[in-house]
Amino acid sequence: MRPYLNDVLNECLRQAVARLEAGPPRDALRWEIPKDPSFGDLSCPVAFHLAAKQRQAPAQVAQRLVELLQEEVRASSLRLVVDRFEAKSGFVNLILSQGALLGVLRHIRRVKPRYGASRLGRGRAVVVEFVSANPTGPLSVAHGRQAAVGDALARLLRCQGHRVTEEYYLNDEGHQIDLLGQSERACYLQQLGQQAAIPEEGYQGVYVMDSAGRLKQAHGDSLRDRPVEWFTRRAKDEQLARIREDLERFGLRFDVWTSQKDLRTSGKIEAALKRLEDRGHLFQADGATWFASTKFGDDKDRVVRKQSGELTYLAPDIAYHQWKFQRGYARLINLWGPDHHGYIARLKAAVSALGLPAERLTVKIVQLVTLSRHGKPVPMSKRQGEFVTFREILDEVGVDATRFFYLMRTMESHLDFDLDLAKSRSNENPVYYVQYAHARIWSILRYARRQLPWWKRVGPVALERLTAPEERLLMRQLLQFPMVLAACSQALEPHGLTTYLQRLAEQFHIFYDRHRVITGDVALSRSRLALIEATRWVLANGLGVLGISAPKHM
Repeated sequence: MRPYLNDVLNECLRQAVARLEAGPPRDALRWEIPKDPSFGDLSCPVAFHLAAKQRQAPAQVAQRLVELLQEEVRASSLRLVVDRFEAKSGFVNLILSQGALLGVLRHIRRVKPRYGASRLGRGRAVVVEFVSANPTGPLSVAHGRQAAVGDALARLLRCQGHRVTEEYYLNDEGHQIDLLGQSERACYLQQLGQQAAIPEEGYQGVYVMDSAGRLKQAHGDSLRDRPVEWFTRRAKDEQLARIREDLERFGLRFDVWTSQKDLRTSGKIEAALKRLEDRGHLFQADGATWFASTKFGDDKDRVVRKQSGELTYLAPDIAYHQWKFQRGYARLINLWGPDHHGYIARLKAAVSALGLPAERLTVKIVQLVTLSRHGKPVPMSKRQGEFVTFREILDEVGVDATRFFYLMRTMESHLDFDLDLAKSRSNENPVYYVQYAHARIWSILRYARRQLPWWKRVGPVALERLTAPEERLLMRQLLQFPMVLAACSQALEPHGLTTYLQRLAEQFHIFYDRHRVITGDVALSRSRLALIEATRWVLANGLGVLGISAPKHM
């Protein structure tokens, strides 16, 4: 559906409700995509919300709204677009005219890769910060989910007219980084036959031992007297290089990498704390410096500088977010793991205390992932550093399936990742099912180029021949694509697009199983070729937003 048509239909709905309530229209009112096809092309449950105020049953309110909507349509150009309205089980349902559906089909064939894109974002600058794993080890399965969700969200927002920056916040100094260097040095000395203990809270994963082994193989015992700082720098750089390598393999290249160390050396952290102090929101107690975050809704005040003079984790985070606002972003979006849930209130409090608009900062939690194989959970213990890595998932499943499976649930829902299903080449595998629909259409179009090579070049296609129920349902799915993109963008939840693509693929497969595309009737063949070509574009566009390939052969 073209964005302006969606807006006009929503405005028609708001005006009808305003007439019923004798008040201003509700801005939040909009048509929705019904799950049940019998509820029309678009549907709205507003009658249920109005029933108590109107002192009538939802079915009666819905019927009255249908009458008002029909009056609105008769008085506007929408009479060419809307076939009728219906009241059903308390819902108000809209059935578009055949001409409207064919108009969408013509529009797709004209704009092709631009179908679904909009300027809803009006060029507003948005920064999406995600993954941001410490460079102390390989990316985990959970980090992989953040990578998939964050990149898909950024692509979605770009598609809807925002200027998006994808950013990685690099915690490249502090206690955990020091422990990594101490652990690698101890492992190196152990491989030289020396007595060296890994710190109690250090890193004991196989990746640390392997790294130390590579050092011994390359340098022998010549590094035995190197200071621990040398091992720290070397281990941090190696882990960061592996993180970048995994992300690039996943098709993700961050626009900006922000270093915590650079924030400190640039003076941005001290500048942010000075701003809080000047605004009266820091105080001294027990030899430490505290941020009075309870003034801004936090459950307790927070230390920003310890008695020792060492900064807490909150101090650089405050400076980092002040810097993001200073860079001119209209909206800041952070995707964090569930272990950071309690951190949201204090960060929001800090932004408010700095005098910045906290409502422009959105923090969403990306829940953890459970792996399963043969119907049983895959152990992912972190005891002694043993855990399944993101790289191992990519090796086993591949990039496309990994992305799709990571996006199949809302980010705040726990995700069960079925490794066997993700690898299978069957219709039960959702990414295979969607990609196969795209490849199947390519196969038909290749055949058409041999049988009807002139089908696009001999005058207008008789789209009015598309009258079968399966053809109408497929066109309905194509019409809904821009609405799905807009809804996912507004909700900051790309998972709805995976559901849409599965439904579109299903509708195409149903159509193809019941109707021959190329028949003895040339006019009908050309119309059906136009329909499946438009379907191919929408599948490709949707997969592209998710960062997933649209193969021509499978």
